[in-house]
Amino acid sequence: MPSYEIRLARAGEEEAICDVCREGFAVSSDGLLTSANIERRAQEYYNPTRVRQEIATAGDEPRWLGYVVAVSEAGGVVGAAGGGISEGTAGNVYVLYLDLALRGQGIGTLLLDFVTEQQKSVGATEQWVSVTEGNNLGIPFYLARGFVVRGRVPYVMADDGTVEAHALRMSRAI
Repeated sequence: MPSYEIRLARAGEEEAICDVCREGFAVSSDGLLTSANIERRAQEYYNPTRVRQEIATAGDEPRWLGYVVAVSEAGGVVGAAGGGISEGTAGNVYVLYLDLALRGQGIGTLLLDFVTEQQKSVGATEQWVSVTEGNNLGIPFYLARGFVVRGRVPYVMADDGTVEAHALRMSRAI
């Protein structure tokens, strides 16, 4: 099995991070969100300018501890994650995606473990994540790592003001 380096993202990796995250978001949201909402959210969150800024400001404040990447032996970014502390001792996983062809090789777990250690190092004792209801890639991943569904909240609003999708709020002690 190939090995991967798990580390904080570096300047110059923003395009690769965006590619991995956009693809993962699109696949995990397919059938759950409209294509227009998938594209709109991908452009908002996974655009190189924003990601470049988020790499540059990693760790400046506990609310954003930075992008963590999985890098192949060939030097390519094959996964990305990131999180921070929202308030008190509550850590949040804001993003975690990887090259879908590499699922099942432990990369997602390595990324989550790195983010978890970051959060614990600044005092987190619990970890939260929001996953689109029906996301059959994300929900089983988090359940298998000890997260429990704690609630359901509106996530995406349709153009007519109705709720297009809900998110499951999941947490675990760390």
